[in-house]
Amino acid sequence: MADQAGALLEALPDLAGRAVLVVGCGDGRFPRLFRGNGARRVVGVDADQALIAVAQREEERDPAGISYEVHQLARLPVMGTFDIVTAFLDSPGPLGRVAASLAPGGLLVIVAPTGISLEESLRDNGFQDIVRHRHESGDVHSARKAS
Repeated sequence: MADQAGALLEALPDLAGRAVLVVGCGDGRFPRLFRGNGARRVVGVDADQALIAVAQREEERDPAGISYEVHQLARLPVMGTFDIVTAFLDSPGPLGRVAASLAPGGLLVIVAPTGISLEESLRDNGFQDIVRHRHESGDVHSARKAS
């Protein structure tokens, strides 16, 4: 997972002053990392209520200004407008739902298992500047939402 974290951070621009949504945030490790790297607003979402509870306890213990919500990926609502959306996906199916919270011109960064191709789905959903970074722990796809 450390390799995945490094690959994800490499794909992200400077986070200072940006709003970031983390879909599949788990126990809150990535939201805390992004907030620590200067993101002004961070929201973490995960389907696992137990993991969100862990993240919320950590937020209560050491407040960083991060909010967490439980949502199933298949029913993910628009979470607001974000400059950057990161997601952990194992298929292209939920791409449109994940991208719905991204501002025009915003950056979508997806961590997916090696071998899953998202390029066509990204193009079909109006993304450009698509880059795929291959790593042994999973591929990181980044793309900019058309303005």
